[in-house]
Amino acid sequence: MASLSKNDDSDHAQTSPGIILLLAAQHVIVLFSGIILVPVMLVNIYNLSSGSAHYFISATTLCAAAATLMQLFRGKHFGLGSPMFMGTSGAFMACAHSAFELGGGSLFAAMVLLSAPFQLAFSYCIRFLRHILTPTVGGVIIMLAVVGLLKDSISTWTNANMALAWTGDMKILTGAMTIAVMIAIEWFGRRKLRPWSLPLGILAGCGFAAIAGLPVLPDLSDSPWLGFAMKHWPGLQFSTASPEHWTLLLTFVLAIFATSVKYTGDAMVLQQVTSPGKKKIDYDAVQGGLYANGASIFLSGLACAMPPTSHSANIPLMEMTGTATRRVAVVASLLLVAISLSPKMLHLLINLPQPVIGGVGVVLVGHLFSAGMKLVAMKMNHRNGLIAGLALCAGLISERGDFFPTEFPEYLAPLTHNGVALGGIVAIALTIATRISIERGVRITTHPKLTELPHFKQLLADRISRFKLDQDRLKYLELACEEVFLYMREECRQIEYSGPVTFTIRQTQNGLGVEASGGTRFSSEADELVAQEVCCPAKLGEEDLNALGMILLGHVATDVSHVTIAGYTFIGFTLPEKA
Repeated sequence: MASLSKNDDSDHAQTSPGIILLLAAQHVIVLFSGIILVPVMLVNIYNLSSGSAHYFISATTLCAAAATLMQLFRGKHFGLGSPMFMGTSGAFMACAHSAFELGGGSLFAAMVLLSAPFQLAFSYCIRFLRHILTPTVGGVIIMLAVVGLLKDSISTWTNANMALAWTGDMKILTGAMTIAVMIAIEWFGRRKLRPWSLPLGILAGCGFAAIAGLPVLPDLSDSPWLGFAMKHWPGLQFSTASPEHWTLLLTFVLAIFATSVKYTGDAMVLQQVTSPGKKKIDYDAVQGGLYANGASIFLSGLACAMPPTSHSANIPLMEMTGTATRRVAVVASLLLVAISLSPKMLHLLINLPQPVIGGVGVVLVGHLFSAGMKLVAMKMNHRNGLIAGLALCAGLISERGDFFPTEFPEYLAPLTHNGVALGGIVAIALTIATRISIERGVRITTHPKLTELPHFKQLLADRISRFKLDQDRLKYLELACEEVFLYMREECRQIEYSGPVTFTIRQTQNGLGVEASGGTRFSSEADELVAQEVCCPAKLGEEDLNALGMILLGHVATDVSHVTIAGYTFIGFTLPEKA
């Protein structure tokens, strides 16, 4: 795979404006169906007037564009800082249906607004969930998203409601032509040709259908170029006296939780795509992205639009084209704004040949599944493999929809009818069970000062006696903890942090697990230093020499990690059974 462009300055020098516009248009084509699918279904179910339907779809598109732009921002506690494209989620379908039935668009808007704080609460708590929202959980969620995307792609491809001119044979051939051209370009095309795989695939599918005499383009003569039905905004309405409203709010909260878990998995995969080979998950960025998503949900509630959430299908498109720059996301967002204000463009994109769109979806599914597998493989062992397998089983059962369909209350529909949500929750529950099964261990709190080192070593020797280690492992553990202590002491001295640090030591299935934490952000990335091969310490700079102990730690322990979440630093490692 070609290296991805993620630095905007270097990318600007290498990528012409025309290519950026082309890449942005591809992302819009992939993303647009994910934005309008749920609102179009609701419009059809409730026979909304043309003005209300136009407003609902346009407002949802505008909010998705705004949400994508918010993700690009990277502040201290806000924004992912990467091109995370935002669409809508089927997790909100059941609760949106109930809201429209109970009180129309005004109740729906109020429910979205009231559920947004729960997204922010989830974002705040991610520091406490660092051992729960693991790469295994994220990978499972992504692979389950593949199931839903594949089902939607095949349903779109084989749509029985298409014009009679589209026979089964022509649907198959049109979709197959789209897939064949995309794969051929990706397999045999060079880097300059790869960004064209999706538009050339769409062009090939549409061209094949046109040559066969099938209808490809809709009649756009009655659709104006510009228009936005602002007067059809329904307002906000919520009754605190109605128990039905409180029950309905619970379903929205469950949907928020489900999409938050999915967003976390998408963000983990996106980091792997934009930085191939990087083993560290930047939880600070994930938390910032979740906060930005919470802000966009507030916006969608005010606008009476579907709440935005990450759109998984755009992630493999970045991998396929070899480009993941923020400039492309900015241009794509501006295109979405233009489309939302143009009924003619809305009508055109909604009516692209469905076998072509279905074929595109199938290719993207392959890339997405690969990304999920890579994430699961980062921490693969017997227990994590079993967690992934059982969670996938739960998600697949949910997606079938025939597992005692009448036995679960309707307010649980965002979970029981959503394979991503149910499979993700099973993965989280099993991960929690794994954490509970781990021995409680010992905790040592000290201050990272050189004068405290003898006292720390004495406490360590006294409290780890319960583990009954042999002399060799005992020496290795003492050496490793001392190196971490000295590293944290130097980091704390540089940033003038005088607070306590805590060492937690517990027995795990892989050996003795140690985690040191402090309530501050350290300056250097220890896990990247651990990976270095140190042949000549004299050639290291002063900053590297400060972390030399951490580099040596990588030769004593395994699974060395350095994570910063919400201003808290966590350094962990495992002392294997045989050091």
